[in-house]
Order: sequence, then structure tokens, then C-alpha cells
Amino acid sequence: MAARSELPLTETDVETSAAPSIKSRTWSSTLAMDIDKHHADIPVVLCSFVSGLCDSVAFSASTVFVSMQTGNTIFLALGASSLPSNVPYMWIRALTSIGAFLLGVFCWSKLRHIRPISKGTLAANFFVQSLFIFIAASLGQSDVVPVLEDLHLAEEYARDERFDFVTLAPIALLAFQFGGQIVTSRQLGYNEVPTNVLTSVYCDLMSDPGLFSSASNPKRNRRASAVVLMLTGGIIGGWMGWSPAGMTTALWIGGGVKFIIALAWLQWKVKESGSQK
Repeated sequence: MAARSELPLTETDVETSAAPSIKSRTWSSTLAMDIDKHHADIPVVLCSFVSGLCDSVAFSASTVFVSMQTGNTIFLALGASSLPSNVPYMWIRALTSIGAFLLGVFCWSKLRHIRPISKGTLAANFFVQSLFIFIAASLGQSDVVPVLEDLHLAEEYARDERFDFVTLAPIALLAFQFGGQIVTSRQLGYNEVPTNVLTSVYCDLMSDPGLFSSASNPKRNRRASAVVLMLTGGIIGGWMGWSPAGMTTALWIGGGVKFIIALAWLQWKVKESGSQK
């Protein structure tokens, strides 16, 4: 009996033979795979909104930032001259925020050893960040840190030049998780949207040769969106302070945004092998 001749496989045959393995991939097995970066800039830009929310609350409650550390560095420097004279221990507040932020950057940067842009790592990263914000919000709402909830009380403390050292706890929690936020933007490759600062964003946006061009310009769009979202977050945080909802509502919203982003990472499309995205 003559042996059956073997014909070379066509491209269609290869795709057909590979299809079962792709279809048989389970959701859990994709958690260790890197995400497809298409549209991954959207969650990163949304983090600027969270920065605006949390910084507006922290500054209203304790005259310190938890995201933008440039201002805190100046506050720390002024402490060397005991300034501002009507804001006691501002340098301690600033130092707490800067220290927690730096520790957060150091810790979150270690994710580079365990596939930092995989679905599972990104989801866990943002789940923990949201948890830190929720804890800070609960400290204010439970009256452990009353100035974080009641803007009127915070202003009364400011007029009386008083400071409650328990306020350092939510400051540290919020600043620590913001260290993770900026590290993530770097790990995903969106250096044009640091999510925590706007000075460099303003510079890069306004010096962009294609600022007013109708052509596709993703970096310009990300920068402009980051500015608008941080401003919007700050405005909403301020409104919350005057409303019956209280300032901690802004923190709950910020934590909720990060929680939703974490859920989104779990469902994100993964990068197929050989993809350049």
C-alpha cells in the first residue's frame, strides 16, 4: 500500500490548529500575562482625578498635600524658619507625607520583579491602593480623625492654631498609596502623565508643536485630560467639604474609582505573544 503523501501546512491550517489552545485558555491563567496597552492610558489618566480629590481634602483638613510632593518640600523647607507662624507643625505634616510617599514608591517599585504590568499584578496594586484610601476615609467618618470629615472643624483648628497628631495617620496612608500610583504610570510607560504633578505636564503640553493640530496626538490628549481631571477632582473635593456629605465622601469616591480600575484590570485584554503593543 502506497504511503500517503504529506502536504505542507497552510497558514489557515496553522491558525486552525492553534485556535483550540487559545480558546482553552482560562481566565485565571491570563492573570500572569501582561496586558495589551491599547487604551491602558485611560485608567492612568483617571488617577489624576483621584489625586485632585484627595489633595483637596488633605489640604483643607491639614494644610498639606498627599499627592503633590513639590508643595510639601517647600512646606518642609519653611519649617526650618518656623513658617508659616500660624500653622504649627506644618513641617511634620509635610515630612510625614513625603516620607510615606517615598516609602510607597520604594515598595511599589519592587513589583518590577513580578511582571508589573500583568493583569493580576495591576489589579492587586489598585485593590491595595483603594483599600488605603478607604481606611483613611473610615478614620475620618468614624471621628477618629474628625478634621478629615468636618471642614468647619478643620477651619476652627486652623484659626486656633491647633493640630491633632492623629491626622498624620490618614496623611501617611494616602501618600503611601500615591507612591504606587506614580510607579504604575511609569511601569506602563506613560511618563507624560505622572498623575501626581502638573508643572511638567503644563510645560510639555504648552511646548508641544502639535498642541493645536487636528492630527492624532495621544500624548497631548493625555496631558490635557490629566489637567482637566485633576482640576475637576479638586473642585469636587472642595464642594464635598461644604456639603452635608462631608470631605470623606470625596475620599470614598477616590477609593471607589481605584477599586473600579482594579476590577477593569482583571478583565483587561492580554497581549498576545509577538505583539508589539
